[in-house]
Amino acid sequence: MKDYQFFEFDDFLEDVAFRRWVFHPLPQDEGFWQSWLAGHPDKQAVVQQARQQLLAIKGEFQQLTDDHIDQKVAQLVQQAQAQDSNRVRPMPTSQWRYSGWYYLAASVALLVGLFWLYQTRLNDLPTATASTYTQLVRSATRPLQETSNTTPRPRRLTLPDGSQVVLYQNTRISYPRQFTTAKREVYLTGEAFFDVQKDPRRPFLVYANEMVTKVLGTSFFVKAYEQDKNVLVTVRTGKVSVFTQSDGQAATQKASRELGGMILTPNQQATLIRDDSRLLRSLVAEPVRVDNQPVTTAFTFRQTPIAEVFAALERAYGVDIVFDEALMATCTLTARLDDESLYKKLDWICAGTESSYEVVDGQIIITSQGCN
Repeated sequence: MKDYQFFEFDDFLEDVAFRRWVFHPLPQDEGFWQSWLAGHPDKQAVVQQARQQLLAIKGEFQQLTDDHIDQKVAQLVQQAQAQDSNRVRPMPTSQWRYSGWYYLAASVALLVGLFWLYQTRLNDLPTATASTYTQLVRSATRPLQETSNTTPRPRRLTLPDGSQVVLYQNTRISYPRQFTTAKREVYLTGEAFFDVQKDPRRPFLVYANEMVTKVLGTSFFVKAYEQDKNVLVTVRTGKVSVFTQSDGQAATQKASRELGGMILTPNQQATLIRDDSRLLRSLVAEPVRVDNQPVTTAFTFRQTPIAEVFAALERAYGVDIVFDEALMATCTLTARLDDESLYKKLDWICAGTESSYEVVDGQIIITSQGCN
């Protein structure tokens, strides 16, 4: 454990753990520093000064890695220390009043150097990565309260409108005490499952990194840890609309009954590639049944036309299956498909009809040469 009681202004600027608390605060960091400051009131002033100085230059450049910050801080501090050692000599009493200006100048030089480092790296960073949880919460126009979960066990939360949220480990969510405006807006970092109360007059929006998820009433997962390269939204029931932050600015101004954007249905998911703001739609790895039937309910077919087989799968899993009805008009299936996964069922069906399938943009595309 570091002995922070002997740290001075420059020491705090150099310390990686201190900068992490300033730039990317985690619940455990917040708890440690609040407790430490309570036990060391004499250090509160210098800690606050170092924190304010870092925050003053952070701006939109906080995505710079700790390694680059380490290199620049070390370089600038070494220069300041070298300059300081060259000035160690007897000083007339009349000149001591100017020493404060020297330390102020050294601090300014350090901050200017850090700002230069951030600015030179800006062009290498994707624009979208500026939208982190901390920034989103800070830019909110209404007072928010925060709930977090730092334990391995999921934590259930009821929002002011009755919507249910399950927070997984290392997840935080901020929301108003009451939803009194035309939009129900919450901010998330981490992973959560939402079961939203239906209210077509007031859409429900989840802001998670660069992704905006808009629903009127449905259930879905959001995975958006700040350190992850992707943001993931998975639909359990109903329909969900997703946008990037840039597109969402205009989209959220639409009428409350409209969804727009990329529409997701059950068993579909959207992945936002944060590096280049690409939004991709796909099926989940293990589609689940959405027809409220037991998973073990068998699919039994006896010389069943293939169109009826695909229709049964569409109803059960809520997915779209695209195929050439004319070409496969003579195809039939005789099989009993028990509790296999959807993809295993498709493997059996395609083997029996000499066809193949692929998943494209959240749909299942069947390719066939027809049946004799």
